[in-house]
Amino acid sequence: MMRSICMATYNGAKYIKEQIDSILPQLREDDELVVSDDASNDATLEIVRSYNDPRIRIFNNENHGVAHNFENAMKQAKGDIIYFCDQDDVWLPGKLDKMEKFLVEGGYDCVLCNCSRVDADLNMVKERHYDEKWPMKKSLLRNIINNCWLGTCMAFTRELKEASMPFPPKVVAHDLWVSYYAQKHFKCGYLDEVLQLYRRHENTVSFTGGKSKNSLYFRIAYRIYLAWHILWA
Repeated sequence: MMRSICMATYNGAKYIKEQIDSILPQLREDDELVVSDDASNDATLEIVRSYNDPRIRIFNNENHGVAHNFENAMKQAKGDIIYFCDQDDVWLPGKLDKMEKFLVEGGYDCVLCNCSRVDADLNMVKERHYDEKWPMKKSLLRNIINNCWLGTCMAFTRELKEASMPFPPKVVAHDLWVSYYAQKHFKCGYLDEVLQLYRRHENTVSFTGGKSKNSLYFRIAYRIYLAWHILWA
């Protein structure tokens, strides 16, 4: 089965080499790393191109934001299994093989692994991001209210990819849309093994594991918007 790693990039030059270095040794010859860049103005693309690896495919997204940057990577992905990938994490050896085996043998459409939260210098902050509150223990409604899904820990099938696209126009979090869609319409599973280092730093794009900077009104309105589209998709 071909695997597509979908990485959305934006001004990620500081950490992206560590992430790519952790991924490439895990790729088979027919796998791919799909990089969708959201108009970076630093050395991000220069670093990516320097690998000169035919498994890396680069696409431009023209400053459309995080969610639709990931959507663009998904659109270009050719694989049977899709992995979301942040530009600043570090994947532990064996992540791809272990998640693929768990997904296939379990008959799942979308799976989630555990991770360790680390700081900018990879110092440990929390060894296990998920303790007892992992997503498959919660209903879809409870996850919409208080999300537990984490995109960088997800892997899912081509069938889920095609069913969940295109994203609704106002989606701002790719992982929430795809995971909620999966929880409503597909079979989901959780692999309780730490398979990556989830880096949190001052320039991080997402805020999972931290306090939201959005207003209460926005958070409520956005959840209603997601629920409406998920339930009627």
